[in-house]
Formats: sequence, structure tokens, C-alpha cells
Amino acid sequence: MAYRTAVGGPCVSVAGAHKDGRGTMEHAGGPGAESATGTRRPGLALLRGVLGLQIVLGLLWGIAMLFFAPLIVLGEPYGPHIEKIAMEGGAHLMLVLAACLVWRAPQHARDVLWLMVFLNGVWTLTDLVYIPLVQLTLVDFYVKLAVNATLTVGLVVAGRRMGLL
Repeated sequence: MAYRTAVGGPCVSVAGAHKDGRGTMEHAGGPGAESATGTRRPGLALLRGVLGLQIVLGLLWGIAMLFFAPLIVLGEPYGPHIEKIAMEGGAHLMLVLAACLVWRAPQHARDVLWLMVFLNGVWTLTDLVYIPLVQLTLVDFYVKLAVNATLTVGLVVAGRRMGLL
């Protein structure tokens, strides 16, 4: 059933309409959390688990890289590489924002989820090339590689189970 907006354009109800003409919206818990029948969407718990991991690790890495780059650098604690570490910290904080957007409305954040998969995947690929190329041996580089790969795969699996990817 179509309605008219205040400016005269058509407005289509999201989930249908009642017999008396009132439009229906998804429940107050947020779009995507439950289906129109009120049942929990398959894959939502997995998706939110991976998003929660992304948020926690993104805050940890983002704050560390953005504000403490001179302390975590491998070489001299000054120069352009410090700016690159800080920029990576900013990218981690962007992933935190993206994860919050997907958490809030998964059905409306499909493109945001694709960006998250892409950035985590690029970091995984970069680590796979960079760690052996520069002959890094510290265990935290391999942990970061494993976490980025886990987040990439987890987001893809959860997104597919939800029907988003």
C-alpha cells in the first residue's frame, strides 16, 4: 500500500499495512534484529559476536596506534612512519564506527559490512606479505594476522548466515 509524504511523493510501508491503512514498522529493538513474525533472525548472535570483537579490538588498537604511536614503533620514535601508524589507528576507529552501524541496523548496513570485510581482508593480506618480507619475528605480529583473518572470515560467515552478503 502506498502513502503520500508531506511533499507529495510516494511513501511505501516497510513491512506492510494494517487493514485500517496504518503502516507498520519493524519493532522498537532495531531493524534487522527480528523478522516480521517476531522470531530472532538466524545468524544475528554470530554477527553481533564478531562485531563485538571488532569493537573491542578496534578500540584497543585504534587508541594505542593513534595516541601512542611513538611508543610502539619498531625504529626511531619520530618521522613519517609515526604518521602511518597513527593513520592505521584512525582506520581501526573507523571500523569501530562501522561495527556500531551494522550492529544497530544490520539489514540496512550491507554496504558497511562489505567495507569492514574489505579492510580486514586487506590487513590480512598485507600482514601475510609484510611479516615475511621484513622478517618480523615478534609474536604480536602473528597474533594481529590471526585476528584480522578471523575477523574477515567471521564477518563473511555471519553476513552470509544473515543473508546480507
